[in-house]
Amino acid sequence: MSGGGPRGERVYKGAVRVFSLTFVAVGLIVLVVTLANGGGVASVGVLMGLAFLAVGAGRLWIGSRMER
Repeated sequence: MSGGGPRGERVYKGAVRVFSLTFVAVGLIVLVVTLANGGGVASVGVLMGLAFLAVGAGRLWIGSRMER
């Protein structure tokens, strides 16, 4: 990360959290819509929803571990 000091780092961490939470929300929405429309457990929508959830949650977890 180039200069920007503490403020730039806070902005970066905040942006990462926002994008991670957005991925979690998109994953939940995809899951709900897929299941509401009769999608099965192995349908593309369920798998994509789970993938989005995993990426978002994983990034949040990694971010929290790096702050320690």
